Amino acid sequence: MLYYHTILKPTAPPNCRRQRPWFAVNSMSIGKLVFCAPLSSEPPTRSIMEARLRNIGLIGDPYRRRENSYLVGNNFLQLITFLGCSPNLRLAPASEDDDHFCHVRFIGPLPRPRLLYGRNTRPPRCPRCEQRVEQWRADLENGGRHIDCRHCGEKIAIDAPDWRRNAGAGRFFVQITEVFPGEAVPLPALMAQLRAEGDDWDYFYLLQD
Repeated sequence: MLYYHTILKPTAPPNCRRQRPWFAVNSMSIGKLVFCAPLSSEPPTRSIMEARLRNIGLIGDPYRRRENSYLVGNNFLQLITFLGCSPNLRLAPASEDDDHFCHVRFIGPLPRPRLLYGRNTRPPRCPRCEQRVEQWRADLENGGRHIDCRHCGEKIAIDAPDWRRNAGAGRFFVQITEVFPGEAVPLPALMAQLRAEGDDWDYFYLLQD
C-alpha cells in the first residue's frame, strides 16, 4: 500500500493569534471532533452509516490499522470548515505505523448510553439547582450510570447537563481524529445527512492523551 502526505494549510488572516486554551496541551494530546446520534431513537447500524457517509464523500477506504476506521473521503473538506490560524491537517498516513493523521472512526452502536469526555471537559451544572458538580468524573469512573449532585441530591443522567460541546452522551458516535477543539465546524449539509429522516445529531470536541 502506498502512503502519502496530504496537508491542509489555509492562509492565516493578518495579526491572527490563536487564543490560548484554558486546559493544558502537550505534544501527545489528540484532538477530536465527535458527532453523536440522538438518544431519542435507536442508534443506526455501522453498515447504514458507512453507506451514508461514503455516499456524500466524508469517508473513503477502510483504515486497516484501526477497527471501524476509515480514511477521509473526497468531499471531506467540503463538509467541514476549518477555522483558526493555518491549521496543518494531514489527511493520510505517512507510513504503515502512522496513526497521527486525520481519519474517521465509528463507535457503536452501544447497548446503553455512554458519555465521551476528555481533558477539556469542565464540570457540568446540575439542571435542577444549577450548581457545579465538581466530582462528576469520580462518579462515572467508579462505574456509575449517573452523576450525583452534592448540593441538592439530584441524580443527573449523563445526557442531561449542557456540556458546552466539550463532552457528549450517545449510543453511536462518529469520531474524527487530529482536530483541535473548536478548530473545525461541520457544515449544514453534513448535519442533514447525519440526521436523515430522524432527529438532529449533535457534535462536540475532545482533547485526550
